[in-house]
Amino acid sequence: MALKPDREYNETTDITNFWTTVAAEKGGCAGVVTQGSGAAIGQNIVDEANVVGYIADPSGAIAKGILIQTVSAALSATRDFVNFENGEIRPSDKCTLVTKGFVVTDMIPVGITPVAGDAAYLAASGFVSSTQASGAPQIGRFETPKDAAGFARVTIDIT
Repeated sequence: MALKPDREYNETTDITNFWTTVAAEKGGCAGVVTQGSGAAIGQNIVDEANVVGYIADPSGAIAKGILIQTVSAALSATRDFVNFENGEIRPSDKCTLVTKGFVVTDMIPVGITPVAGDAAYLAASGFVSSTQASGAPQIGRFETPKDAAGFARVTIDIT
């Protein structure tokens, strides 16, 4: 588990993107993998051009939001079903990203010890860091330091 239920994001989520083709744990910050032009958004039910995922190199990346669903790989096309009760999705499905609010996540790199009030930046592989990589965007700020389990409360403000 990478996201605790203590969170607030009323009416500030983005549901216009598809998750990339790989499984992922919830609680990390997604960035743009591919993005269509303005005409590619909302033309039909599927906006295949708008794909997000955990970015390997945050330098110059566009942060989109915190993933609040677990992306589980399909085990079988005929016998495996999505667990809707857990908010689970499959790779290439529409995903929900928090763009404004707060979450409590453990997607903080090992060795990073944020202090309350530190800026939060997009880091590699979906992590949220208090140390800015060259060219990485700021996504919010840390409200608490990490607890014993490695969780910290992060205010998200991606506009």
